[in-house]
Amino acid sequence: MEVNKTVTVVQGQPCREGLASSNFFMQVLNSPSREEVNQAHFRGSWLGIGVPSVRNAFRVSKFKTWCWVLLLLSSIPIHVLFNSTIFETDHRQSDFHLTIGNERLVNGGAFFPPGGSLILPALASDDVVQNHWAEYYKNLNLSDAYRPDYSSWSPGGSAYGSPVNMSDYDTKNSPAVLNITNTAANAGSWDRLEAANCYAQYIDCHGLKKYRNVLWVMDQPSGWVRDDIWHLQDNDATFWDQYVPADQPNHLFFDAQCAMNALQVNQEPTQCSNTCSGALGDGSLDGLHDWRYPFIDNSTYASYEAVNGSDQFNGTWKHSVYTNTSGLQPDSLNLTLKYIALSPTLLMGVTICVIVKTVTAIVVTIVLCRRNQAPLVTLGDAIASFIEQPDRVTAGLSTVDQTDIRRAMRSKRAFLVPGPRQWRALPKRRASVVPISVWTTSYLLFLVGIGTCVGLFKNALDTNGLQGTFLGGDENSFIPLAFSLINAVLLANSPQLLLSFCYLAYNNMFTRLQMAREFAQFSDGYHPLRVTEPKGNQYSTYRLQLPYKYSLPLIAVSVFLHWLLSNTIYVFVSIGGYYGSDFVGTGSTEISDPSLPDNTAIAVGYSVWSLLVLMIVSLVLILIPPLLSFKRLSSTIVNPGSNSLALSAACHSSPLSHAARKSMALDSSPRSSRFDLLPSPYMPVRPHSPTTDGDEGDWRGSGEGAGAFSGIEMRRLSAKKSWRSMRSWRSLSLSSSTLLNKGDGDEEQGACRKLSECRLRWGVVKMPPEWYADYEHEEEEVGHLGFGAEGDDVAPPVPGRLYA
Repeated sequence: MEVNKTVTVVQGQPCREGLASSNFFMQVLNSPSREEVNQAHFRGSWLGIGVPSVRNAFRVSKFKTWCWVLLLLSSIPIHVLFNSTIFETDHRQSDFHLTIGNERLVNGGAFFPPGGSLILPALASDDVVQNHWAEYYKNLNLSDAYRPDYSSWSPGGSAYGSPVNMSDYDTKNSPAVLNITNTAANAGSWDRLEAANCYAQYIDCHGLKKYRNVLWVMDQPSGWVRDDIWHLQDNDATFWDQYVPADQPNHLFFDAQCAMNALQVNQEPTQCSNTCSGALGDGSLDGLHDWRYPFIDNSTYASYEAVNGSDQFNGTWKHSVYTNTSGLQPDSLNLTLKYIALSPTLLMGVTICVIVKTVTAIVVTIVLCRRNQAPLVTLGDAIASFIEQPDRVTAGLSTVDQTDIRRAMRSKRAFLVPGPRQWRALPKRRASVVPISVWTTSYLLFLVGIGTCVGLFKNALDTNGLQGTFLGGDENSFIPLAFSLINAVLLANSPQLLLSFCYLAYNNMFTRLQMAREFAQFSDGYHPLRVTEPKGNQYSTYRLQLPYKYSLPLIAVSVFLHWLLSNTIYVFVSIGGYYGSDFVGTGSTEISDPSLPDNTAIAVGYSVWSLLVLMIVSLVLILIPPLLSFKRLSSTIVNPGSNSLALSAACHSSPLSHAARKSMALDSSPRSSRFDLLPSPYMPVRPHSPTTDGDEGDWRGSGEGAGAFSGIEMRRLSAKKSWRSMRSWRSLSLSSSTLLNKGDGDEEQGACRKLSECRLRWGVVKMPPEWYADYEHEEEEVGHLGFGAEGDDVAPPVPGRLYA
């Protein structure tokens, strides 16, 4: 078991690192460039910023989409196959040689097979064996449908070893005699065990892991003399004279070739059958310190068929039916070595996927670097880009959040018209930043996973109850079906894929909740942006989105859950013959894996205890996001979430910013930006202007459709419904539009870039006089909301005031 845990940890580490690297590239490919964001806005759509999004995957360039799909598809086989390419094999021997004698046997004492008992191996009839095991399994309360065929458990249907012909004792070179000779010659160097250890190794019957052949040392120093212990008829005495002398001590009592075999009955934990259970005294121990057992009773001796198959012994056994043991000397062959196996087929599949990932990552790195289009990976990247190069599409919508945009998208008759709106300071919680669709799909996925666990747990309880161990092993139950190695791996590891999808959804919710907190902090004071390539007061990002206080616990939870699941359902492979190739089902020999040794058992086991812990941990984990989502957000800032349109609308800064004016005064030439929109040879450049052509409808009203604005229901914001407002926005002057959309000239763009590098705050910022002139017909004074630097006197919005 220790080797198995080591293999799991060591093997899982490169798997996790490889998948983490792949996930990094997938997130970069999933992150849109500014050009792709502008094109989405041009079509009346939006893209996700800072979160893994299937929506993004099919709305970025085709090159990025295909690379993202390749990385996703190549991750699936790694999730399913990698953990089983290298695996521990359980090694348990089945057959062993049992010799019963005294201390003189290993010190040169004479022996005459088959021994002083005059009993051939496999002496018991089928009826005796069946009655023995029928009584044993009677206590298990099994129905007739689950009662095994006891006579087929061992060769010859005997509890005294495998059958041996009497003629095998005629020559010293026969296998039967050589086994005894080798034991007598070598047993002196074997390990000597006491009764308790002997019981655990041979009678407790779990397969042979440490020892194999065994010599039973009896408390009979003088050996066994045939005439002293037997009363034989004349014809029987004549027959035995050619094998066992009548008056000489025989230091061998009994000898047989035995085997242990695993058996599974009614999906219960593995049982064990021992073909020498009768000779070992199965179930008849009086005490481990004074171990006595009935080798065979008088009634069985009286009915014992003679070797010629016709006559019977009429004599009786002189001594007590109980015989004391003075110790045990098993063969010291150490079988505790754990075998580490490798499946070439699985390794080939994983290798191909790793090669695909590596080549894809190299191509992605080269192509994206040549395009010079930085992806907007983090929230700070997007804010910096929209400040440096304001988006004309969202001009005049500084009070709009993601809820307003999604509502307008869902309604065919609703439009978001640029113009002044009243600010309402309604209480908000973090839950509002996670769309309802994300909550729904994520928790449906969680319920599928937990529901599957509950169903399997109930079935396991109804079948066996809480049996077995917490970690994977042969003490647990097995699925009663025959599997090839490939099929067993697919069945045991497919839940790992579902767990990975659940973790991605879980991580996505944490990321969205963290983004809400990160954006809301700009309403409480001046803070620098967190970007991938920091400049000025900006600071470097951590693991793409989540801070370490969240990301590290989430990674630890992910590793723990995957490890827990690997112990809940697992592939069990055993060699050595103890389990055999079909102990959990019929026909498995026909689907055996050619890469494994003969007589290899392949099964899929499950741990009820591990499944119980997995359910409890999962139920606790899914309660954490709702609890975190109840935390309040500031009511003095919009809630854009990850919506690129809402983020763009909130990032129209003022040209009167202190940082911008200082930059224009000091800088003689503008600096380059990582967000500069250079023409891409892979993607056409389109004009960035609103249009009604879009696959998702137009979320902004044109001049002719502005009247539809009166029917929009806003949760936080309401438009000033006056004909003056509509008329003024239909005739919006070019000067005001230009002031709101800096980036048309290098000088203005450099000034805005300087602003993005400062410590920022979101709120009411002062605009030039010509901007206010566009709203001179409004009944109330109109303000502007955006980001400002220290020295700009950024103030929080006032409830009831108009802002554009």
